[in-house]
Amino acid sequence: MASGMNGDKSRVREFKEQLVKAARMYTMCQKAGVPEPMDVTGMAVGAFEDMPLREALVFVRTNEQNIRDLAWAFENSGSAEEFEQRVKEIKDLPTRRQPG
Repeated sequence: MASGMNGDKSRVREFKEQLVKAARMYTMCQKAGVPEPMDVTGMAVGAFEDMPLREALVFVRTNEQNIRDLAWAFENSGSAEEFEQRVKEIKDLPTRRQPG
C-alpha cells in the first residue's frame, strides 16, 4: 500500500509540474502577443512532455483556469518566493463557480 501512495504522490507531482510548465508557456505566449496562446500552450505541452497532441490539448483545456491563475502568479512575481505567495493567494480565493 505504501508503494501505491508513493505512486500517487509521484503522479500528483508530475501533474503539478506540467501545470507550471504550461503556465510558463502561456505567459510567454501572452507577452509575445500570440493570437491563440492556449492552443500554442497545448502544442508545447505535447512536444515537451512527449504527450500525444490530442491528450496535451485536452490537458490544457481542462486545466485552463488553473493555467491562467498560475500565469497570473508568474506575471505578478519577481522571485520564486513571490510566486509561491501568489499561488497561496490564489488558493485562498473563494471559488469562481456560481451555483446552478
